[in-house]
Amino acid sequence: TLACGRWIPGRVGDAVALWPRMPGHRAAVTGVPVVAVLLIAAATALAAWRAGRVPPVPAARRAHPAARPLSALGRRALGLRLSPVLVLGWRSAFTAPGRARALGATARLALPIALMTVALVAWSTLGQFRTDPARVGRAAALTVRTEQPDSAADRAAALEAVPGVADAVPGAEFLALVPGQTATITLRGLGTADAPYPHTIAEGRAPAGPDEAVAGQGLLDLLGVRVGEWVRMTVGGRPQILHLVGRSIEPDHGGRVVSTTLDTLRDAVPGLRPAFHALVLRPGADPRRTAAAVAAATGGDAEIRSTADPAGGEDAPRGVLAALAAVLALIALVELLTLIGTGVRDRARDLLALRAVGLTPRQIGAVVVTAAALTALAAALLGTALGAALGHRLVDAEAAATGLGAGVARLPGPALLGALVLAVTATGALAALPPAVRTARRRLADSAGETF
Repeated sequence: TLACGRWIPGRVGDAVALWPRMPGHRAAVTGVPVVAVLLIAAATALAAWRAGRVPPVPAARRAHPAARPLSALGRRALGLRLSPVLVLGWRSAFTAPGRARALGATARLALPIALMTVALVAWSTLGQFRTDPARVGRAAALTVRTEQPDSAADRAAALEAVPGVADAVPGAEFLALVPGQTATITLRGLGTADAPYPHTIAEGRAPAGPDEAVAGQGLLDLLGVRVGEWVRMTVGGRPQILHLVGRSIEPDHGGRVVSTTLDTLRDAVPGLRPAFHALVLRPGADPRRTAAAVAAATGGDAEIRSTADPAGGEDAPRGVLAALAAVLALIALVELLTLIGTGVRDRARDLLALRAVGLTPRQIGAVVVTAAALTALAAALLGTALGAALGHRLVDAEAAATGLGAGVARLPGPALLGALVLAVTATGALAALPPAVRTARRRLADSAGETF
């Protein structure tokens, strides 16, 4: 990381280059490997203790667990003429040689899959800042400030006539003080009662009546209030009391923003005129081309700014998530290969019994493949479900901590999650093919010699 990380373009490379100068650098460099070694030692301590309690060689006549009889459910499934390969594969995956060991193996494989799903949740959340900006509080992609003397209605009509602009919402912004706080907050008026601004409401509702407002998560945390309470602030020496009827996703000023309508602000500030217009673009409109068209329509007298992007407008975080998903996929593959190898070894007596009752080598190989595929399928379903729930909570917690507010997490599409489950299941089946072929080609005498 220290040698190559600084060459990563963007913020990640800058952070790695700055990291050696931070106070906790040496502690992290020495502490992480030490903790990793201690964790490995703790994880293997139980296995080492069990290995030390192995009985003497004369008593170790059963190196492999004894085969268990077929359960009543399995016998009933065979009686219904279900495929013997499917029934025996299910039994091999989840009941033999031990149900607890089978569940433990499934849980170990589900862990990296769950972490991969968490990375996919973060990926999808970052992607919506570009594909669906309105969902993360960026309904207006551009802000236009102009000093033209025409009326606000004429200015809004002229802006709405620009190709790509769906709505031009008038607005004004002030710095305000709240009791007991030295830091300022932002009081923003957007839209009117007849034409409100499309706030992204995560809790409660949008402001509709007089003195109603919505606030960002940062403001709620700063004041220690909740949706439904009244807040008092001072704007230019004049008091302003607002009723918080909702919480909005607010990407600006760390979420310390309270938004109401211009009608409410006009009651406190007589003669208030809009200071800017927030432009809501049509679906598919390019903000850069629209900004150029607005500049041409206003004669170059307007100040045009893009709305703040909480993701920073860079793909570096998504690249890190892709690399993390690749590493987790490698870990899952290694775990899957380990489970298949130990499963074939532990079920050697069962496979011997299947050969003895007349199953063909192809059927025995199909049982091994089916058991691996079912184990991978169960782990994939469990991992994606847990990862989606955990990722949703983690992303919302991070958004709430930064002031953006919970409610921005976006789960991957059902097609993507289904593709992940299908890929894990197919990988399990393909990884089981070589040991299945080897097992099917083994002679009965060789299997008996290794089992007893």
